[in-house]
Amino acid sequence: MENNLREKILETAKALFLEKGYKRTTINNIAKAAGISISTIYLHFSGKKEIFDTLNISENEQLKDIQNAKRASIIQTALILFGEKGYDGVSMDLIARKAGCSKASLYQYFSDKEELYSAVMQETPFYYNFLAIQPEIEGANLEDAIKKIGLAYLRIFDTPERIAFTRSIIRDSKQYPQVSNIYHKNGIGYVSRCVETVLKKSSMKLRKDVDLYLASKTYVGSLFGFAVQYKIVVGIDVKYSDEEVVETLTKIFLGGVLNTDTVQ
Repeated sequence: MENNLREKILETAKALFLEKGYKRTTINNIAKAAGISISTIYLHFSGKKEIFDTLNISENEQLKDIQNAKRASIIQTALILFGEKGYDGVSMDLIARKAGCSKASLYQYFSDKEELYSAVMQETPFYYNFLAIQPEIEGANLEDAIKKIGLAYLRIFDTPERIAFTRSIIRDSKQYPQVSNIYHKNGIGYVSRCVETVLKKSSMKLRKDVDLYLASKTYVGSLFGFAVQYKIVVGIDVKYSDEEVVETLTKIFLGGVLNTDTVQ
């Protein structure tokens, strides 16, 4: 029984230290959250410092894992809320409540709503998709590499949360141009840079009179157009698969940037 109570104190304290930080966590907070008296805590520990030292979480990798998991949970919650309610309809209070943390804890990760919104975009699934396919791209020819990027981009629109988020951007872009800029920079802009990087590795095969970044944006913009047409807008019959769309757009795109004199 005593051991169980001690473990309960430690478990409760750990959750509070992770949420509020060491300085803002008090013995009274721990007692209240654990549903016990302050005097009961002092039967097992001399004070807050002993509890913290016993947990040994200051340099523990587990702490980082928990913090990263909490941050990811906040971002996922924000993604869903921004998608449902738009940028204006979401407050930091609401995000904290839905994420199951205090507002003070939320501000430990993000200084304001715009920074959180930016994080939602910067940690878009495409970023992780691109990391996953990078080894394949490194060993692939130019056409296959471009196709892999195209497919990775289209597939981020397969989740309901991302679809809702994109709809909210389209709806709110006029009212919040700064938010639209964040979306563009970390969406089409980021993917276009990935395409441009791949192109530059085959620069000897490319036309010299083409702006590679602009060309890359036309490719990704076309992909986005298909995503809007077949995944964002409701009620349109899907006539082409992602693979068919990417296959056709890649051929058109490369036909415009490749130097025909170098193509065998």
